[in-house]
Amino acid sequence: MKLKLTLCATVVLAFSGFSADVRAQQTQQECGTDAQQTCSYEVTQLCVVDQQQPLMHVEIADTFGKRARGLMHREQLAQDHGMWFVYSSERPGYSGFWMHNTLIPLDIAYLDKDLRVVKTFTMQPCTSKNPRNCPSYRPDASYWSALEMPAGYFATHDIKVGIQLQQCQQQESNR
Repeated sequence: MKLKLTLCATVVLAFSGFSADVRAQQTQQECGTDAQQTCSYEVTQLCVVDQQQPLMHVEIADTFGKRARGLMHREQLAQDHGMWFVYSSERPGYSGFWMHNTLIPLDIAYLDKDLRVVKTFTMQPCTSKNPRNCPSYRPDASYWSALEMPAGYFATHDIKVGIQLQQCQQQESNR
């Protein structure tokens, strides 16, 4: 009888551990495209290689749910803030971005494995309720990541095809 109770307790504990793992995965996957859902993003800084430009403070969209949500439903972005969509493998040039449920105009730069810009667009919000009516902005070049910033940012900071970005640490001011 003691063996049966121990075995039963072990099974219950194992199942409750499994259940906790499933709940943790569901919490991580709660990021979706519904306006009521929220996403939590890590933040990093990007900058242009060998240029004195302001740091770009970007949220990292590195999971399917985070990339699907992107900057949907946002009414504004702070100055020098955006989102960096990161993939674990190369994306084909026919795979683009769209602006369904995105309320603000955005610049997008598609980046190769070395974070060199291969294509840029300025994208306008799509007002259609039907996502199929929203244009897709395709780079026609393979890419590994994409950077979205407020519309006009790239022109203001001379970010264009061939420019290379890098992850940067915020410089501490000299005292």
